[in-house]
Amino acid sequence: MLSLLYRLSPNFPGNLWLLKSLSIVAMFGAGVLAYHYFHRYRQVPRWVALGIAGHTALYPALVFLATSAVMSECVFMLMELAALVLVERCVVQKETARGWRWALLSGLIVGLALLTRPAGLGLAIGGLLYLLKEKLPRAAIAFAACIAVIAGGWMLYSRAHAPTAAQNDEQRGNIVQPYGVQLFQKTAGQPLSGTITAADLPDRAINNLTEVVRYDIGALAFYPMFRPLEPGESIRVGSEARTLSYFFTALTLFGYVMLLRKRATMLELMLPFALLTMLFWGWEQYRLLLPLTPFLIFYLLAGTAEIMALLQKLTGQENQPRQWLIATALVWLFVAASAYSNFEFIQRKNDPSPAYSSKWIRAFNENEALIKYVAANLPKDTVLASQNPALVHLYTGHKTVAFESPATAWENWKKLGVRYVVQTSPYALGPPTPQENTFRIAYRQEGAFNLRVLDLGEPTTRPNW
Repeated sequence: MLSLLYRLSPNFPGNLWLLKSLSIVAMFGAGVLAYHYFHRYRQVPRWVALGIAGHTALYPALVFLATSAVMSECVFMLMELAALVLVERCVVQKETARGWRWALLSGLIVGLALLTRPAGLGLAIGGLLYLLKEKLPRAAIAFAACIAVIAGGWMLYSRAHAPTAAQNDEQRGNIVQPYGVQLFQKTAGQPLSGTITAADLPDRAINNLTEVVRYDIGALAFYPMFRPLEPGESIRVGSEARTLSYFFTALTLFGYVMLLRKRATMLELMLPFALLTMLFWGWEQYRLLLPLTPFLIFYLLAGTAEIMALLQKLTGQENQPRQWLIATALVWLFVAASAYSNFEFIQRKNDPSPAYSSKWIRAFNENEALIKYVAANLPKDTVLASQNPALVHLYTGHKTVAFESPATAWENWKKLGVRYVVQTSPYALGPPTPQENTFRIAYRQEGAFNLRVLDLGEPTTRPNW
């Protein structure tokens, strides 16, 4: 989708507003669909559904990704919600002409979601099982066939055009690494982090689950208690906050089980598969959980309402609207916490004092200045190595390779004609290493991040790394 927008406006970085607009529009769409899905199809009271929608649209991490990066989380979340709504419409219409239309359209969305993130597999399995459970076999076949055409067609194409061994050796970055390779890296996309075996996957899943329960469920509810204002900042999560996260996890699990017992919808069927896909992946679980924000918050609130219903039954004072009173107050506390964090971020962004201004924006400004220097001063036929080869290429037009294991890549770099290393980073770099000191620093960017351009010298005469 970003490639289509890039074709409409190929002038980078002037087209950044257009590229970011996809995620921004997706956030608004996700809020609307969240309200529609939970109120209409899950019979959640209006104010609770509105609270879930508001929390989703205002959640600071998602707002940050939509406005300060070009990532897939917001668009993937919109696809999840759209697929849930379309499949529910298919179930309502049964196997009529309209039902078939919704089945095909939902299959198209799920196919695109599967191409966007591996967690889309949960949508595919959950949707298929739900349609079969509702005794809609022909709709299930249409749904699955559409996914197969969209996702399967792309997989066949990508396999036929997979990077060769020589291209892998040339680039060395995660852009040429298939998911099957990244799955067994200790940190996905970072080959230097080391590898694991299939026998290590259960331990990874347990460790990731511990992280989710201890911190991430709490963070999805009360962002300021668990997450720093900006990426890269440290925050101490106290024992009280961890206890709260455990409690919220218990409520979420209780809500899920109670609703599953009443009626298994596509959401109940897809969620375990989506979570399993994430737990086995070697990456920060919080980032992977973000597209599930509205669903996990829904189960947390449903768990609260179910406990209230049980208490009412014990006291003989059953009143369905009152079951959701605490959940209503809770979700709007979540919304207030998210809004407060966004307000704090805006204040920091506009703070005139460099000591208190946004580190993320300072990092962007310094990295952009460094890359613009490269674009203006280095010969256009020069090949560059960088920690962020894609961004350097977009800004400069230079051919770039990943700055991964220079000693191993050294001979290949000589053949390719790699002359300069453009050391970019969202965080402050340390001083030059002994290996770097062998070479001349061609340019050092002014600022706090110690960014620099390293001149490796002529390939035929330079010393080894």
